[in-house]
Amino acid sequence: MSKKTELESLMDVWEAKHRQKGYKRFIRDGLVYQEAWESQQTPKVCYFLKEAYTSDEDGYHLTESLHKADHPWTMWRKIAIWTQAIYQAFSGNFCEYDEELLRSREKETIDRIAVVNVKKSNGENGSDYEDLKTYAEEDKAELKQELEIIRPEIIVCGNNLSLLKIVLGEELQNEYTWDTMFAWWNDTLVIDYYHPAVHYPNRVNYYALMSICDVARKARKIAKDIQEKQEKLPGS
Repeated sequence: MSKKTELESLMDVWEAKHRQKGYKRFIRDGLVYQEAWESQQTPKVCYFLKEAYTSDEDGYHLTESLHKADHPWTMWRKIAIWTQAIYQAFSGNFCEYDEELLRSREKETIDRIAVVNVKKSNGENGSDYEDLKTYAEEDKAELKQELEIIRPEIIVCGNNLSLLKIVLGEELQNEYTWDTMFAWWNDTLVIDYYHPAVHYPNRVNYYALMSICDVARKARKIAKDIQEKQEKLPGS
């Protein structure tokens, strides 16, 4: 069974659960374009965000809409630039910020990502933490299953790492990172960054994310080296 099929089956059950609770405006998410996700040589990046909004009572399919659009809109243009910064960091090729070049790659970049919103129904223009926390607790099994199907190499949280902690529990670790800005879920790097709606200039976010990813990559290597040394000690 393909990831797309698995995700759609999960969304069907999830939406039915929400309808039974009286929730409306269910917004589906997941992989933007499975073919691009599977074939990419770049890191597989998933954005773990808060909620999406629509006035349509029947909701809509966010990631399908992103794929079908000729160009990403508003916030997603920013996410395309953020994603390219992450690619640069893990390629070891720190390219200078070039707005024109980055913009020319927006569509292909968005096609490669995945999106998971905590709150799938009753989305609002502004988010309330306690409300989001309720959804994370109610739907933590489904949220975790969605992430397990997607299997990203990098998860970027939109200033909501605490909500991901509710979903993943003790599986989310940051004991070797010396920083609360990133953590690990098994071999998946988790970055707690700003929400993409933040008003900082794209140039600032580009270099910031590139630096965070570089630090995380080096920290992970150090942690693995320490673990290997400990395993070689007598009696270990």
